[in-house]
Amino acid sequence: MNLEFQSGAANRAWRWMLAVDCAILPLLFVYKLFFHVPQIEYMHLLATYRFGFAKRALVGTIVSWFVDRVPIWSVYAIGVAAWIATAVLFVVAFRKIFGLTDKNFPLFVFLAGSPFFLKNFMISIGYFDIYGCILALAALLVPVGRLFLPAIAGGCVCLILIHPIHFLLYVPTIGFIAGVRYGVLPGLSTAKVIHGVAAALVLAIVFVVAAFFGRMPVPPETFLGYVSARASDPIDPATAHIWYMTIEQEIAATWSIMGQNSARFPIYAWLIALHIPVARYFGSMIGALRTPFLRAISVAALAAITIAYVVIFAVVFDYSRWVSNWAVCMLLAMHAIRLLPATATPTDAPVQPDKNANLVLAWIVTVIPRVGITKPF
Repeated sequence: MNLEFQSGAANRAWRWMLAVDCAILPLLFVYKLFFHVPQIEYMHLLATYRFGFAKRALVGTIVSWFVDRVPIWSVYAIGVAAWIATAVLFVVAFRKIFGLTDKNFPLFVFLAGSPFFLKNFMISIGYFDIYGCILALAALLVPVGRLFLPAIAGGCVCLILIHPIHFLLYVPTIGFIAGVRYGVLPGLSTAKVIHGVAAALVLAIVFVVAAFFGRMPVPPETFLGYVSARASDPIDPATAHIWYMTIEQEIAATWSIMGQNSARFPIYAWLIALHIPVARYFGSMIGALRTPFLRAISVAALAAITIAYVVIFAVVFDYSRWVSNWAVCMLLAMHAIRLLPATATPTDAPVQPDKNANLVLAWIVTVIPRVGITKPF
């Protein structure tokens, strides 16, 4: 890959930031490896469709095609592979859409080093969120042809089978990316609209089936006996309840602790505010789009993605993950909007490298190692 980053003095501090980010990542992995037992993540590799259809069983089923007994280190092996794929795809997507140039280097550092993004995916290794990001990045990169929409829709079906919450977590963002590349850029047509609506209906049906009819169809004791036989390492029986919880029970659990969780909302607002330089550039991109229609669909898409996360917030209380994934979706949507025609090509750097406010905010973002999974930090 031909990186065009130069050695200009204005970007010296930003190169140091990137170096700090690269140093933090292995430390996060070591922390995850030695100070966290990935029982929930491990159980996802053990649950399969052995007893019939069930939510959260696709990954375990795929793993079962290759091995009969699953060691707990598989969580890290699969998780690291997914993380590397995400990092590579992000660099390729940024290079293709924005350009790995000296002018764009501060923007690249701000995005790559955000505690919402790669650093948080490192601390949440083994969780399912990252697969939605991988598919979204792939949707930004793969050629658009006759198989583009079926392939992306098929990938979204897999995401929902991995976990139904992906229907709100990443599918709206992936849908926007697909809409931009498949529909808007080549030119909308009645056939494309029909294909898009049909894909959305299929995904909605899959979500309803997985979310409302995906409880494990055997008693917990039978399920635990099966996953214990597949596990090479001890499992925590308490994690089995995930495959039996209803949405009503999840909502009740979330609202029972809403008081203490809502006290942390200012922390998330502060973390988002640290990204003001990127948000300012994002806003200028939307304002520079060529037509009111393009500006309207971009704003509508961002609003729809955010509303989907509001629904998630009302159902499941892993707020650190949800805020982080919302920020990643904004990052991905920004790449999609950058593909849309604008009135003029910007000549200034997206993030001014020598502006003191940008430097201060970027350094704070850099030294924050991650946001977390259920609680900030």
